[in-house]
Amino acid sequence: MSTPTSPQPRTDRTVVAVAWAVAAVVVALVAAFIAWLALGERGEQQAVAPSQTAGSEAEAAPAPEGDGADEGGADEGDGESAPRGSSTPDGGSAAEPPADPGAAQQTPPPEVAQMMLDLQRRDPEDPMAVGEVDAPVVMIEYADYRCPYCARFHLEIRPELMPLVEDGTLRIEFRDFVIFDETSQLAAVAGRAAAEQDRLEEFQSAVFALSTDGHGEYGQEEILEIAEEVGVPDLEQFEADLTDAELTAAVEADSAEARAIGVSSTPTFLINTQVLQGAYPADRMLEIIEEQRQDATEQS
Repeated sequence: MSTPTSPQPRTDRTVVAVAWAVAAVVVALVAAFIAWLALGERGEQQAVAPSQTAGSEAEAAPAPEGDGADEGGADEGDGESAPRGSSTPDGGSAAEPPADPGAAQQTPPPEVAQMMLDLQRRDPEDPMAVGEVDAPVVMIEYADYRCPYCARFHLEIRPELMPLVEDGTLRIEFRDFVIFDETSQLAAVAGRAAAEQDRLEEFQSAVFALSTDGHGEYGQEEILEIAEEVGVPDLEQFEADLTDAELTAAVEADSAEARAIGVSSTPTFLINTQVLQGAYPADRMLEIIEEQRQDATEQS
């Protein structure tokens, strides 16, 4: 006699989707993507201001440890401070994006471009995504909650992209990429717990705000206080979800996906077939989104 199957847990759809995405990527394509990504990184390093030598690139955006984050470069368009750079797993910072981000832009081989498009989930029930599932442009965002550059993107740049989300042009799919420690892991699971109760955006803004001047330090007590402040309806369920195996597995699956395709720093963005590593000025991201929209329209 066959054993009845139990109902699929509420978050299985996320875990299954991630597992499918990773499994669907052919090893050869992953290798090609990693090679192309490395080529882009070299292009960015070569495009850094001439006064910065190869030996000083690591000093261009010092690690924001404790006493404050690097203020970053300036937006040449308006003279205002613009967040640049990205965080690496060792707690340091990758080289800042070049003064002219377009200088390092690369066109991926067709098979790599298709692989990037295949990573898009376009799941209408994805609690970590915003925007129409059929939007012409999908931006996959790999981020760590304790990354100062991710915080700056979320709080300063993302709001300028939201009109494109609202008009159906852009869909943003957030992916957890835990590169620091158990605090980052706690925040990632908590983010999903907040998403289960439709408070993801408010929760993310509050947690990222703790890392604008360095890697935020907090524990479960502070996370629970934030949940209450942002209006999570069922705090008891939220607290229970912080140790939920399915939510933890979803976080780990996202991080595994990032590592599997060669992502090594946060934030990293896959905008259809273009990759950006680091928090670029909003105007440059808007340009790339428009370029990708036009490409998608021409190919449809």
